[in-house]
Amino acid sequence: MMTIKNVPSALFFVLLLTRAIFGTCDDERTNSNCLSSERGALLTLKAGFVDPKNRLSSWEGHDCCSWRGVTCSNATGHVVKLDLGNTYGRIIQDEVWFADMSYALHGEIRSSMIFLQNLYYLDLSSNNFSRSKIPEYIGSLKELRYLKLAHSHFGGRIPPELHNLSNLQYLDLSWNNIYSKDVSWLADLSSLKLLDLSGVNLTGSVNWEKLGTLSHLQALHLFYCGLNETSFSLSHVNFTELVTVDLSFNEFSNPVALNWIWNITCLKYLSFSANNFDVRLPNALRNMNSIEELYLGGNNLVDMKPNDLKNLINLKFLDLSENKLIGDITEFIESLSPYRFQSLDLGENNLYGNLFGWIGRMTSLTTLSLSHNYLSGPIPLSIRTLTRLVELDLSDNNFHGEITENHLSRMSNLKKLDLSFNSVRLIVDANWLPPFRLSYIDLSSCCLGPKFPEWLKWQTHVRFLYISNTSIADEVPVWFWHVFSKSRRLDLSKNNLIGPMPKSLEFMSITQLDLSENQFQGLIPKLPKNLYELDLSRNALSGFLPSNWKYLFLGSLNLKQNLLNDSILKSICQLEHLVFLDLSHNFLVGNIPNCWRSNLNSTEKNYSRRWSSNESIVKPIALKSLILSHNNLSGEFPKHLKYFKSLIILNLHNNNFVGSVPPWIRKKLPSLRFLLLGSNRFNGTIPNQLFKLEVLQLLDLSNNNLNGTLPRSLRSLQALTTIRDDIFESHDPFSIDVGMYPLTDAAPILIEVDTKGQLLDFEYNILYYKSLDLSHNNLVGNIPEEIGALVGLRNLNLSRNKLYGDIPRSVGKLQSLESLDLSNNDLSGSIPLSLSDLTFLNHLNLSYNNLSGRIPSGRQLQTLDDPSIYEGNNGLCGFPLPIECSENKTTSQYFISEKESCHDVYVGVIIGFAFGAWTVYGSLLFKKSWRVAYFVFVDNMYDRFYVFVILNARIMRK
Repeated sequence: MMTIKNVPSALFFVLLLTRAIFGTCDDERTNSNCLSSERGALLTLKAGFVDPKNRLSSWEGHDCCSWRGVTCSNATGHVVKLDLGNTYGRIIQDEVWFADMSYALHGEIRSSMIFLQNLYYLDLSSNNFSRSKIPEYIGSLKELRYLKLAHSHFGGRIPPELHNLSNLQYLDLSWNNIYSKDVSWLADLSSLKLLDLSGVNLTGSVNWEKLGTLSHLQALHLFYCGLNETSFSLSHVNFTELVTVDLSFNEFSNPVALNWIWNITCLKYLSFSANNFDVRLPNALRNMNSIEELYLGGNNLVDMKPNDLKNLINLKFLDLSENKLIGDITEFIESLSPYRFQSLDLGENNLYGNLFGWIGRMTSLTTLSLSHNYLSGPIPLSIRTLTRLVELDLSDNNFHGEITENHLSRMSNLKKLDLSFNSVRLIVDANWLPPFRLSYIDLSSCCLGPKFPEWLKWQTHVRFLYISNTSIADEVPVWFWHVFSKSRRLDLSKNNLIGPMPKSLEFMSITQLDLSENQFQGLIPKLPKNLYELDLSRNALSGFLPSNWKYLFLGSLNLKQNLLNDSILKSICQLEHLVFLDLSHNFLVGNIPNCWRSNLNSTEKNYSRRWSSNESIVKPIALKSLILSHNNLSGEFPKHLKYFKSLIILNLHNNNFVGSVPPWIRKKLPSLRFLLLGSNRFNGTIPNQLFKLEVLQLLDLSNNNLNGTLPRSLRSLQALTTIRDDIFESHDPFSIDVGMYPLTDAAPILIEVDTKGQLLDFEYNILYYKSLDLSHNNLVGNIPEEIGALVGLRNLNLSRNKLYGDIPRSVGKLQSLESLDLSNNDLSGSIPLSLSDLTFLNHLNLSYNNLSGRIPSGRQLQTLDDPSIYEGNNGLCGFPLPIECSENKTTSQYFISEKESCHDVYVGVIIGFAFGAWTVYGSLLFKKSWRVAYFVFVDNMYDRFYVFVILNARIMRK
């Protein structure tokens, strides 16, 4: 059916006119509560939708008023309410609800909706309309009072035709890919009470003064809209009923420029969280006596004074978290007089002191967060008087001492308890019956052990449990898996838990399970079907990988450092949503299975008889991190990895792979940033294409049988030619989504790098580490001057090859270099003075080459005083070697060094010319004995003068 945007405006009005004139003929009711014309409009609307879960299956028969989501007027029979919002979803990540998009409606919203002229309620939220535009004809539904299109993947401009909806009271367009450069369409929405444009791009939008005319507005939500005080300017407002304003996560820096807000006397809820306030709040805030909830977290407030808020006598909820508040918390609390507060969040500041004196008087509190400060001392017993507490967060401080059941015995309303990352010890009786039923427990890095805490058996409502690193050395009791079978996150990592994993695990509702760094033994049992993160790394699990991986949501699987001794089963390819896989440090054998490529459903296979010959129909593979290092895997470089288009990390280090490194890596794996193929048996030359991977920042081909020369194309490694750490964050952020959260939170990235003469583990900091390791191969030829273009390199290892020639002067341009290893080659000539310019260099190895001359000194090289750096070079002399340089060797070395620096060349030329002219034209030409004595004197003076000039010049330059 033709959409309204393809119908000329004149024809559109003809349709409406026809509907008005002849509507009575069509409105003959086919049932007591349904009009045939509106039934036909709904069926046409349904025909435009793709309904994967048959949500509209009831839309058949004559009585449209009985269809799901359709409500008719009892008086007229007209359709007045259309509720097609996607209400299916699940609660994950700190109890935030996310819609299940598999239930979302797709397709087009057909223009037949214009015949539903009596609609006053329309909800299309949480569907997926693939960035199509919001239909302009919605503006013709003039009876609308409620319009909700939130989270439905609309795109393009907000249609200004919405200004026709003069009866609209509720408008929610939030969290779509839409924008508006001119909001003057708001002026005619005179009945509007709630406006939610959160997540809409309003950067640079104009005519905000129209907003000020909405006198009935009660709630304004402009969360994360790209607003600032320059564009968002309201000179005059008529807000007589406005009680809620949310301008969080914008770009406001000067609160004084928003005086229209501070002068609204009826406000009860005000949020300016996560802006850029770095100046003191205006004095007008003191007069906003109606304020009950004030959220200023995530700003840069430094000189915030409690007296600024002292007059807000109705204030009950205060959030000043993630600022830069400094001072004694006792003084802050006393001057704030917060004893009327229900919620107080001062987390992530620079407050110090303890809880004594004031904590016991805050008896109205239901929520208290003091996390990430510098508070110390024991937790006082007086905290037990906070009997209304629902949430208590004292994490990441310096509290110490003991917490007993007496501290917690009166907190019957407590739902969240977070004491993590303190040095407290929880001591309770084994038979203690807690008065609360918690839903969130985080006691990480507290002391609960050595026995497994028995009081947890009464916490049957816990959704999130974190007891990592709590000194428990015990077997997990059977009751634990039953009590926490409905939990969503369980973290028992970094303890000394023993025994097998339970067979009942598959019947749990868990979505995230971390049992890493324990002593679990035996086989891996069947897993819960809703699991989307599993970390069993660093245990003693053995045997085979499970054969059945038919789990819908598993996105992160970490089995690193166990005793698994199977081949990688093809069944693992059933994990269609997998983005992170780490099977490293096991005893896996065989080839990497060629199974992901064939992971097509029956419909996709029908497109081709032989899908294997048609790459274009291969199902996209979500995997972004594949870590299989330190196993016994074999075979050639897996050709089917070319279908891993999203791969960012590929680590096959320390296996038995053979053959050549394929040149197609650059074209087929364009997102690859970490490639580790070291300690295998690869041979042949390094393909030039590999050095043209623009985003590659860590390349390890060490300890193979590679030959050939270092190509000049290595300067095409663009990620290594910049010092900036965030070079790719604007268009290729390293955020590997596992479910709804980034990989760096889900499963720590751990990569081993041979640097600074040792094997170091990098976790989160690997994201910004830049390294090139081609050591222990059979590479020949010179080190090209182009190496100096890789200014972002922090580690360069070319040792144990057959490289010859000089060390290029351009090495001195690698200003980020921390480790340089050129040992065990056939390099000759002198050590370039430019090495002394590498101010971050803390590891250097030039041993076992054919280098000669004086070892340069000064700057960073002066701190590298280990003689082993230079051993095996018989021609070297000077500090730190015990071999002193002779006169000839010294002079020769200086003249060679003069070639390394333009400054040195100029100084040498001037001095050489002056003395040369004197010797050529002077009387020394006539007497041999004078000439000999004189030149000895000149040599000595030259040495002293040269050193004097060089040192002074460098001091001035520094």
